[in-house]
Amino acid sequence: MNIAIIGKGNLGTHLYDALKPMASVQWYARDYPTSIDADLVIVSVSDKETTEVCERIDANLVVHTAGIIPQVDTGNAGVLYPLYSFTKGASVDWANVPFLIETAQENNLSILKETVTLLGAKFYSMSSAQRTKIHAAAVIVNNFTNHLYTLAEDYCQDHKLPFEVLHGIMQQGPSKAIELGAKHAQTGPAIRGDYDTIENHLEFIRQKEIKGLYEHLSTSIRNRHEL
Repeated sequence: MNIAIIGKGNLGTHLYDALKPMASVQWYARDYPTSIDADLVIVSVSDKETTEVCERIDANLVVHTAGIIPQVDTGNAGVLYPLYSFTKGASVDWANVPFLIETAQENNLSILKETVTLLGAKFYSMSSAQRTKIHAAAVIVNNFTNHLYTLAEDYCQDHKLPFEVLHGIMQQGPSKAIELGAKHAQTGPAIRGDYDTIENHLEFIRQKEIKGLYEHLSTSIRNRHEL
């Protein structure tokens, strides 16, 4: 397979490194040609540039890797969106990277499926609307939880406590949610109805933002489990 990648950011770099042993890969930054002889052109640039770049490329199949941008309205367009957080220098276990794929022409889906298979990853055929909904859920489970980790680290620093004490439970929580299902993995004082513990915690939380989130999430847990 002959593949071209436009973009040398986090994702573009990882895709190039992973695909180059298994396919003929052209790799471009901002000096890309507008006509590219390739089975597949993968556009991995900033969201604000994505549509413009895709529309400029004349090739067999041009796909972008953005989560919330609709498929470009051309006959050779598609989407190859990996639901994963990429960082340069960090290893990627492609077996755990789901790709959400979409093409304007049904027969082009096979090219995307072959590409994902080369990476050893999984693929799910989804429309642009479905992909946007999944992207919102991903923000909740990844970006929002990481922000809570940041606030917890601030809290520990405020009280001169070692944040690394929490590393084990930070790793355990997501694993249990996957293994048991998030609803069944829920633990803590809110689901137990342990109001004394909740009030005790709130006395120690000095930061107004963290205190408000603690109260709101405790109420949300009780409501979700109808307590």
